[in-house]
Amino acid sequence: MIQLELGELKTLCMEMASLGAANYVKMMKPAADLMSQREAYKLYQECRVKKWVRQGVVSAVHSGAAVNSKKLYSRAELMAADKMEKINSLINK
Repeated sequence: MIQLELGELKTLCMEMASLGAANYVKMMKPAADLMSQREAYKLYQECRVKKWVRQGVVSAVHSGAAVNSKKLYSRAELMAADKMEKINSLINK
């Protein structure tokens, strides 16, 4: 049986609420949801973002048609991947 401390549960609930808000923004204003690869690496660490892309949890879109155009990531997807790891670490202590 999984047991979480009250503080962990409270934090988890708050994080899920913020994830819900991020998904709402993604639906209503898709362009506002996007962040640059540099910003994604800064907020979530380059190795983690690359791992999520390899796992298919997060996907990048190109800002233009050129192969070397700027990569953009969904803020909501990155946030969900981050929360997924946190929940997994809480459950599998």
